[in-house]
Order: sequence, then structure tokens, then C-alpha cells
Amino acid sequence: MRPIPLLLALLWFPLAARGAPATGPADPAAPRPLPEVVGQVERALIRVDETLLDVAFEHRLGFDAVRRANPEVDPWIPLPGIVVRLPTRWVPPLAPRQGLLINVPEMRLFDYTVDPVELFSVAVGDRTDPTLLGEFRVGAKREDPAWNVPDSIREEKPELPAVVPPGPSNPLGDRWMTIGRTSYGIHGTNIRWSIGREATHGCVRLYEDEMRRLYARTPSGTPIRIVYQPWKWGRDGDAVVLEAHPDLYGLFEDPMAEALRLADEFGVGGVVDLQRVRRVLEEASGVPEPVGRMPPPPPAAPTSTPTS
Repeated sequence: MRPIPLLLALLWFPLAARGAPATGPADPAAPRPLPEVVGQVERALIRVDETLLDVAFEHRLGFDAVRRANPEVDPWIPLPGIVVRLPTRWVPPLAPRQGLLINVPEMRLFDYTVDPVELFSVAVGDRTDPTLLGEFRVGAKREDPAWNVPDSIREEKPELPAVVPPGPSNPLGDRWMTIGRTSYGIHGTNIRWSIGREATHGCVRLYEDEMRRLYARTPSGTPIRIVYQPWKWGRDGDAVVLEAHPDLYGLFEDPMAEALRLADEFGVGGVVDLQRVRRVLEEASGVPEPVGRMPPPPPAAPTSTPTS
């Protein structure tokens, strides 16, 4: 089984990207409430012989997320002693805050089965083998799974056996949770450098230790929602912020137009700096960046004075 074609993914996107937030306005015509930025600013000191790949693993972050948050730093030969920014602040995706939520462009899994929500960096599929989008539930779970290598992968790598047994050479790691009734899963990996990259054939990979923790507390039947939201609007105090990630699967011809359409849904399209918005979209740092100020609240309705 291969992932859904990109055309179906695109057809799904308006529903997935615009899923109802945890709470919404009572008036359907009213603007959406902007979600608050979550998380704290964190930084890391580069040590001798350390790469951004090492930083990502040490802090259990995705490699591409760390690299994009520090575009001025050589990811493979960073200067020892410099301080890099960690992508540890985020805007919640637009979707019900329940079960497991995966936003493919930012390569993060949000676990809403715990309070506060816990985030996991993940690897996803590429344009050739995109990760599924849609609503599912956790299906069968397996410890120490064997990997039945699909014929399509064996055609690419004929040296692979038909079945890879459990063990250190198994790319599924030692924990597997099936995505619905598909042949895809959320699983660990023996290739830690793949986390935070387009590195799978459609599955969702986590760091091995984090996968074990997620597996232990996630029963079969838990909802899984997989969305495609490259651009997320939020607020940080009175600042309007935009968090931009790459459009991994190239689903949008005009990112600026789509981002501004979403801004209009929140009622902030008229208060953002268009040059800042364009810069944030081009940089796609994955970090919430201020692009405007919240509009002032509407004036209070006048109260009538009773007459006698």
C-alpha cells in the first residue's frame, strides 16, 4: 500500500488545516480566536566537535527544525562556543486538542492525551512517499516488530531481505503503533539522524526512547489526526505572530495568498506587515515571528439609562 496521491492530500487539506480548535467563537461569522504561543525560549552552546545533528539529538528535536532556526550556522562545522537557538516555542495547529496530532510540515507529533501536551519530533515521508493525511485511530501495537519489506522498497534496494527480524538492524525500532487499518505506523528507529527529516516511506518515526514512552501510555483506539499546516498564526502578548514551515509536498502555488487568507480568518489580515509576512514565509524558520500587533478591542456598546 502506498500513501494517498498528492491530489487527494490537497483535497483533504482544507478540512484538515481548518479543523476546529479546542474552543471557537459562538458566532460562526466572527473571527477565529488566535491561539497563544506555547513554550519557552531555549538556547544551546556548541561544544568542540559537535554538529547541529548532535544538538538536535541531545535536546530530542528535529534536525531540520534546528538547522532552519539557525540559518547562519554551518550545520556540520559550527564554531565551538557559539550559542544556537532551539525551536522550543510553537503555535498549536488548528485541530481538536485530543489524542495524537501530527502536523506533517513541521514534523511534530502533539500528544494531547497528557496535560500539559507533550511534543515529539518526527520523521515523515517525502513527496514520492508522502505521509498519510486524515483521521485515524491507533490500531494494532507491537513490541520488537519484524519488518516485512514492501516490494516497492525491495525494487529500490534489492539487497534487502523479504523480512528484517527484530534487532539493531531493524529500521522500525522496537515499538510500533499502526495508523488505523493501514500498513503504516508510528514507530521508533535505529537511525536517529533521520528524525526531523523527510526520511520515511510514509510512516512516522520518533526517537527510540520517546517512542517507548509514547507507546506505553497510548492504548489502541486513541484518535490520530494527521494534518498539513505549513503556516500557523498565533499571538504572543499583543503581538501577532506567524510560524512558517516549508511546504514539503508543494501543495500551494501561492504561499503568501494562502497565509493571508488564514490571517483574514483570524481577523488580523489588516494589521500585519506584509513585508514581514513575506520574509517569514521565505525563511520558513519554524519559529513564531512577530509580524504585527493585535487590533484594539471594539468599543463597548453604549448602555441606556432608564428614564422615569
